[in-house]
Amino acid sequence: MNAEPLIHEVTEIHGKPGRQAQTAGRKRRTRLHRNAGVVAGALAAFALCIAAYPVYSFFYISTNDAQIDGHIYPVASRVNGTVAWVNPEAENTRFVQAGTLLARLDADDYAPAVNKLEGQVQAERSQLTSAQMDLAIAKPNAESRLASAKAAVAEAEAELAAGIADAQSQEAHLAQARAAYKLAEADRQRYQALVETHEISKSEYDQRATEAATAREQVAMTAAELKASQTKIEALKQRLAGRKAELNAANVVPQTIDVAHARVDQMNGQLQESQAQLEESRLNLNHTAITAPVGGVIGQRQIEVGQRVETGQLLLDVVPTDNLWVTAYFKETQMRRMRVGQLATFKIDSYRRKLNGHIESIGGATGAKYSLLPPENSTGNFVKVVQRIPVRLHIDDAIDPKEPLLPGMSVEVSVNLR
Repeated sequence: MNAEPLIHEVTEIHGKPGRQAQTAGRKRRTRLHRNAGVVAGALAAFALCIAAYPVYSFFYISTNDAQIDGHIYPVASRVNGTVAWVNPEAENTRFVQAGTLLARLDADDYAPAVNKLEGQVQAERSQLTSAQMDLAIAKPNAESRLASAKAAVAEAEAELAAGIADAQSQEAHLAQARAAYKLAEADRQRYQALVETHEISKSEYDQRATEAATAREQVAMTAAELKASQTKIEALKQRLAGRKAELNAANVVPQTIDVAHARVDQMNGQLQESQAQLEESRLNLNHTAITAPVGGVIGQRQIEVGQRVETGQLLLDVVPTDNLWVTAYFKETQMRRMRVGQLATFKIDSYRRKLNGHIESIGGATGAKYSLLPPENSTGNFVKVVQRIPVRLHIDDAIDPKEPLLPGMSVEVSVNLR
């Protein structure tokens, strides 16, 4: 026979274990009442949140698709060369000031070209000065030569005109002398006949003979003078031709000046070309010193001593920490009431505190359009996806140096639509 029921009955009769069971039941009921209150409170709070969410969403729009943004300045080599020195402070995560010398390429690749071009520029500058002096001397000399040639031609023409006039006068005198000789010779012949018949005296005949001889000599002398005048005219004509030739030679004065000007322009052009080459060589030499374009933190350093770098090769990045903003990607369905200037709050995932700001600008296209391969929906076979639009927000609060903001940090953004 089983003894457990008997023991249970005896226990209930005496009453002690029965009171314990009643106490435990009352405790269980108390806990249930308490839990029910907590649950009821949680349900009420949940219901309140659900009821308040439409009100909240009417005045605020939030997104966690946001991050800190900033400019990242790539530092690249502007010339070819071999790295001769790297600043020990130019290490990743190190802060550098703007203009800090980060590295230096071997300057021996560019210094000889600078020295050569400096000498060439100096020589061409001297040649230009000489050409300018030649122009300054050639112009008055050529003009003086032209004026002298013109005066000489005018003088030769005047002398020729005077010689022709003198010859014409000699021709008239010769005609007069010949006429006088003809008359005197006729008188002599007539008197000769009369003297032979003794009709006149010998002295009268001698007088007529002398007059005829004198007239003959006058004709010969006048003819000689006329011949001399004609010879002089020929000489004057030749002289005039020579003076005209000199004038024609002097008439190239404009061409001579133009040639001098052209030489000055040529030397000036060569000098400017050499100066440009010298400036380019100096720039290349200066570009062997690689400096930080802005103050910021170094990242992605890819430069070492002895490395051969090419023009445009990326050496490192510099990220400034003072010019930052927030880029948030809101859904296109959230953009209805968003405007530039609306206030916003930022919660940085890395820190507990919040920052204040405002909408600075709204992007001109969705984020998908800025992607490398934007979606193509022209076929009509596509899945509609809510697009995101980038919004730039300005950080109004001062940034705590103990909690620095870095580009790429995740941010939760809430915009006040009121």
